[in-house]
Amino acid sequence: MKIINTIKKSNVRLENKRTSNLKLINSAIKSISERGINETTMSNVSQGAGLSQGIVNFHFKSKELLLIETLKYISNEYLNAFQRRLKKAKNDPRKKILTIIENDFDKNICNRDKIAVWYTFFSEVKFKPVYLKICKDRDEYYNQTVESIFVELINREKNKNLSAINLSISLQALTMGLWLDQLVDSDNFKRKDAKKICIDFVKSNFPKQFMGF
Repeated sequence: MKIINTIKKSNVRLENKRTSNLKLINSAIKSISERGINETTMSNVSQGAGLSQGIVNFHFKSKELLLIETLKYISNEYLNAFQRRLKKAKNDPRKKILTIIENDFDKNICNRDKIAVWYTFFSEVKFKPVYLKICKDRDEYYNQTVESIFVELINREKNKNLSAINLSISLQALTMGLWLDQLVDSDNFKRKDAKKICIDFVKSNFPKQFMGF
């Protein structure tokens, strides 16, 4: 009986820790979006999470560690959603590329606060090595996946003038540009319109396969 109670208490503590971690990470995302990475403090984060600063220091020994865990969180969130959607698309390259676009403009992925975190780590020289360490493999996996889908589409389209590499780079540049548009002009940004722009780009290069699709 004592063993069972000990296990239950351990599980409760673990769940409480996870809940606190998530609150702190979400607060850090919000703070980075509103204040920038340099002006974000442990105090800002603790207040935003509704937790004491002592709790923040207990979970994250330094601001840098908190920032690193925040980037890991949104990177893993993106990757998990990306893989989950791709699995549902099965073997149809048309569904695969469309589901990637759907994922890139999903409200849980494409929102101003999280986009701000991405662009902060992109632009801050100090944190660029951290970004590369955390996200390099994920970025390469994304690029290889999109490129392989375009190879399939090109083969089906029978258009040798198309380049899978160029199409992959173009789609990614288009997506990143639209993400930036949300960051700069969030009041007028519409995910539905942004998604349509990317889908139209794909359809314009593969008219035979996307006719009526």
